[in-house]
Amino acid sequence: GIKKTILHGGTGDLPKFITGTKVTFHFRTQLCDDERTVIDDSKKVGTPMEIVIGNMFKLDIWETLLSSMRTGEVAEFWCDTI
Repeated sequence: GIKKTILHGGTGDLPKFITGTKVTFHFRTQLCDDERTVIDDSKKVGTPMEIVIGNMFKLDIWETLLSSMRTGEVAEFWCDTI
């Protein structure tokens, strides 16, 4: 299961990514512990993540999450570890 909470709405329609589309985004990964420990944060590193849709990215869940977001949207996702 995935739970999505929109923190800041985006603009336009939901994207219809085709294979080969490059998507650039910032992310922060946190544990579900009491402190919400940050594991990774692209803004602290200073470089956004880039993936190419359909290129067998090692975490294929990213394509699902990004396909549910509009341009400029900020959202929080809770994902099962499976």
